[in-house]
Amino acid sequence: MGDCMLMDLAHGNDIFESPDIRTKMKILHGVNKSLDQITISEICANAGVSRQTFYRHFESKYDIPWWHSIFCRQFYLNEIGRTIDWETGYYHHLRLIDQERDFYRKSIQYSINTPFGQTVMPENRKTVLLETLERYRRVSVDHNMMFLVEIFSKLECEVLNDWFRSDQPTNLAQWTDDLVSLVPDRLFRALQIEVPSKVRRSV
Repeated sequence: MGDCMLMDLAHGNDIFESPDIRTKMKILHGVNKSLDQITISEICANAGVSRQTFYRHFESKYDIPWWHSIFCRQFYLNEIGRTIDWETGYYHHLRLIDQERDFYRKSIQYSINTPFGQTVMPENRKTVLLETLERYRRVSVDHNMMFLVEIFSKLECEVLNDWFRSDQPTNLAQWTDDLVSLVPDRLFRALQIEVPSKVRRSV
């Protein structure tokens, strides 16, 4: 992904406009309380879709936050170390997720112990980081690097989950700085790249 795409997204071009993504977002917006408490029938009624449509897009109601987070990751978070630096990736990923913060605050309020919070998201993040290290940066992943990636993937996901299901005000700049400070030094240096300053935090 090049700088042009980064700048386009930063200036608000809608990445949710395909028919499939629009339907998924309608279903996401049909969630108005914890996933542990809402039924699929309620979600469908709120979203104005049939159960058949729901199951054409999701296998389970718990897949909704998993899908949205994975979808948003591809634009910035996954590009850290590939085309952008840590600060740019974190800032714009947080910005995308924050657009649906109300959904996260409600939906995963009590659902942190589901596979979404405990295994699916950290495992996805670990896979992407390892691919970036090995394929894009040609870094040999030894035992210590694997340890850092595994632990950091869990920590990063836990922190993001805590922020977006909390009631504290969004502070993209502060959250970005805090996330960057959590990255282990060896991993940070392995994936840090220089990008034009105009790309960073441009909204």
